[in-house]
Amino acid sequence: MESSNRQGWIIAAGLFVSLFFLWGGGYNTSPVFLGGLLKAFGWSHSKVSWLPAVLVLAVGITGPIAGWLLDRFDVRIVMGAGAALSGASFIAASQATTFTQLLIAYLLIGIGLGASAWMPASVVIANWFGERRGTALGLATAGMESGGMVMALVVGHIISQHGWRAAYFALSVPVLVLVLPFLAIVVRGRPAEAAGQKAGEARDPMQGLEVAEAVRNRVFWVLMVAQLAWGLSAGAVIHIVAYLTGLGYTLQSATTVFAVLAGLAAVGKPTMGVLGDRIGGKNALGIALLLLAVSHILVLGIDHEWLLVPYLLVVGISVASPAALVPLVLAEAVGLKRFGTIYGWVQVAGTLGLFGGPLIAGQLYDLTRSYKVSFELAALIAVAGAAASFLCVAPRASEVALTAPAHGSAG
Repeated sequence: MESSNRQGWIIAAGLFVSLFFLWGGGYNTSPVFLGGLLKAFGWSHSKVSWLPAVLVLAVGITGPIAGWLLDRFDVRIVMGAGAALSGASFIAASQATTFTQLLIAYLLIGIGLGASAWMPASVVIANWFGERRGTALGLATAGMESGGMVMALVVGHIISQHGWRAAYFALSVPVLVLVLPFLAIVVRGRPAEAAGQKAGEARDPMQGLEVAEAVRNRVFWVLMVAQLAWGLSAGAVIHIVAYLTGLGYTLQSATTVFAVLAGLAAVGKPTMGVLGDRIGGKNALGIALLLLAVSHILVLGIDHEWLLVPYLLVVGISVASPAALVPLVLAEAVGLKRFGTIYGWVQVAGTLGLFGGPLIAGQLYDLTRSYKVSFELAALIAVAGAAASFLCVAPRASEVALTAPAHGSAG
């Protein structure tokens, strides 16, 4: 038991590092690259928004496939292949000479991240942890924003000194040198007592619903709505660097603001994860989305510098925490038997939102020459997502066994 607990936390810490470089470098640096590419090429805001949008769309499309594979094959194979593809695609982006080539590179990065980052890491954590699952999800996935904070500063510095090509190449190095060996040596999909059987075997000790049963569960569909709303609302934050530079901030200072935002988001995830363990995942998720709505209202006033601090605090707590809370709610509702496949489908809604959010915000800017309407709409969508979250009714007493640790693992 103690050995299993310790191994679970080691894996969680390692996944923090993996997400630091994979998602933190691959997606959360997008605002910095957008600012640099706008300056270098003079592309429209809506055109450059296609880069992170295509990346996150590829993550969403890959999710159900990766989830199905994770339920049936060694997690090291799935995540390792995805990380290798992402690393190679960073190099391809550094060599791009046209917008189309850069778009294809982003597509491949997204496919790689779909198989190696956010969703697969959540599946591993869900398998290893029971009653402290929200805390572990928050800590492990905080690597996404911690990486965004540090890598945004690194990328901003490299772009200013050596150009955007060098910045893309730099992102490939830690993925290929650090992340790949970790995934091969340390990560295990589930504790040893559950690993002796393939997930598809009839005597699988992991309890829960089959995919068809989960789809008939109301929580599945309500959670899809909440995920979509979160993605659409949070996607507007991709434009924060461009928004701030439009207000008169320098690219360096706007990048610093984004880095602070990402750092606070890294703290917000485990904080909301602990809250989810205490008051229920659905309640914590609803609160997070309400706070996200408040942040969009606050951002409209940050030309007054005194509002910058409360904005950063509120958006930091809320903007990324659904990535940790949604798998917590889902595991409570459907169990772990087919969790990878089911979560892969739920993630599609979130990534569709993250795909559409930046595009909508960019298009509205091009139409109105202002981000005001974009952030107001994002606030309304977040409120709708909060309402859906509170409707994710807890399982009936007869279903409580679905959420219990199936093998006395870390928790």
